[in-house]
Amino acid sequence: MPDVPCILVIDDDRTIREALASTLEEAGYAVRATDGVKAGLRLLQEGRTDAVLLDIRLKDGDGLALLAELRRMKPGVPVIMATAYGDSERTIRAMKEGAFDYVTKPFNLEVLLASVARAVRTPPVARVERHSEGTFIGSSPAMLEVWKAIGRAAASDVPVLITGESGVGKELVAQAIHAHSARRAEPFVAVNIAALSPSLIESELFGHEKGAFTGATLRREGRFELAARGTLFLDEMGEMDLALQSKLLRVLEDGRFERVGGTEPLVSQARILAATSRPVTPGAPQASLRDDLYYRMGVVRIEVPPLRKRRQDIPLLVDAFLRRASAQRRAVSEAAMRHLVSYDWPGNVRQLLHAVENACVMSTAEVLDVADFEPRGAASQEPLPEDSDLDLTRNLERLERRLLERALESAKGNRAQAARLLGIRRALLYARMKHLGLS
Repeated sequence: MPDVPCILVIDDDRTIREALASTLEEAGYAVRATDGVKAGLRLLQEGRTDAVLLDIRLKDGDGLALLAELRRMKPGVPVIMATAYGDSERTIRAMKEGAFDYVTKPFNLEVLLASVARAVRTPPVARVERHSEGTFIGSSPAMLEVWKAIGRAAASDVPVLITGESGVGKELVAQAIHAHSARRAEPFVAVNIAALSPSLIESELFGHEKGAFTGATLRREGRFELAARGTLFLDEMGEMDLALQSKLLRVLEDGRFERVGGTEPLVSQARILAATSRPVTPGAPQASLRDDLYYRMGVVRIEVPPLRKRRQDIPLLVDAFLRRASAQRRAVSEAAMRHLVSYDWPGNVRQLLHAVENACVMSTAEVLDVADFEPRGAASQEPLPEDSDLDLTRNLERLERRLLERALESAKGNRAQAARLLGIRRALLYARMKHLGLS
């Protein structure tokens, strides 16, 4: 029937190929199936194809190379990549090459059919130049979505807003977008807004003229100028005051700005990526961005999941961190790994990295056990005080001190980040540190 969408399945595993064909036919699609590059190209030329389901490893070639050829031959036909070998590099490359979606084996048939249904309704974006560079560690569905978003973002030149809790790897996302973009040969310039005093942020971003303020003895280029035609990454953009957000909005709209103390109009050609761990959606409690800046900056928004929402990645991360932390062969006991996987990690990947590094430094054992991760890596249960010491105020302050110390340690002493980990404002953190003698 001419109105029935036709799906081309290319997979070298006969059992999977036949199962996919049967599932798609039951869902109302016409299906043609084959096992390799040459046969797939021939079928694409011979008949109607509304979408392609393509395995990444084929008997006579590479699925990613075939994807590029399919996009050249039939740029309007959406291609869904399918593989048992999920990783960040393949996913990002596939999405940059113009893949409509990327699914992993064993298939979730509901997800697969939903992707096929979207594919036959929506043509994919045009292909872009390839670039190969690894990014993340993990195999969870949550991270797969992040990789796909990176690939799509790298194929365009629009602003991107990266959100997520402190320590999840938002700067890694920004670096990956830049590394896979057409600007990859240009500078990647990062600035952490939270690490700067409010009085210095404007000068840091836009530069200043000689004599613009006390201590400005020379003209200084700002980060917008240093980024040139590359990428400027604004980490913790939510820490900007509203007046500076207004100036940033102007740069996003027409690229124009002036140095502090200057009148000469300058034009930025940098792509802007930004990240924040604070609420940003207009109308949300304590939203940190102006509505107009949010809508201009959040053309593409990537939410990076916290570690507790991708626990299956923890063993892979631990293994990678062990290799980074120590040249000698180390391992983690099964009990310790269960302990690490079950912990919620409020400091996310950064905290896990610190826990592994600490265990490698403090322990001489070849196999690290639960006790090696207790002091800093995971929240051990502090025993209740003796019946003779049930003073509530004193014990609450003792717990508060431990929480503040842990947050400051996870944030490497950065008080703004520690406040976000604790879910409180910086002013309250400073007050409580002073009260507890931690300042």
